[in-house]
Amino acid sequence: LSANHNILQIVDVCNDLEKEDKLIRLLEEIMSEKENKTIIFVETKRRCDELTRRMRRDGWPAMGIHGDKSQQERDWVLNEFRFGKAPILIATDVASRGL
Repeated sequence: LSANHNILQIVDVCNDLEKEDKLIRLLEEIMSEKENKTIIFVETKRRCDELTRRMRRDGWPAMGIHGDKSQQERDWVLNEFRFGKAPILIATDVASRGL
């Protein structure tokens, strides 16, 4: 196995109050190029659902995936992400093992 050199990984350590503003700034930069895709990892299923709802409400093409979703729904979300229909994927740490 070898790493994909087309992937940029950004790790930004910040306090809770800064997270959403930093996330929006990063997404604005990343998503300015239409072919870009982004995966955002969160710690809990609840946070995954909350962030997905908030981002969709604000107009971001985001979908969430975590262990409480059915296999059919997880497959559908991954296909939407894979083919660029939802270029922002929000996933729990548990879901990250299968991505």
